[in-house]
Amino acid sequence: MRRMAAFFISTWLAAAILFLGRHSVPMMALSGVVVFAGLDLFRPDHRESTPERE
Repeated sequence: MRRMAAFFISTWLAAAILFLGRHSVPMMALSGVVVFAGLDLFRPDHRESTPERE
């Protein structure tokens, strides 16, 4: 559920940045950073899914 909420928030925030930026190249880059940061923020941790080796 958290991943879906992060996807929703990050994509709509990026869309708002693009809409308010009005074809500005730095705003396009910022929207890409926002989307990828939002999707990366709540990704599953690799260490939690694999068993511990001792």
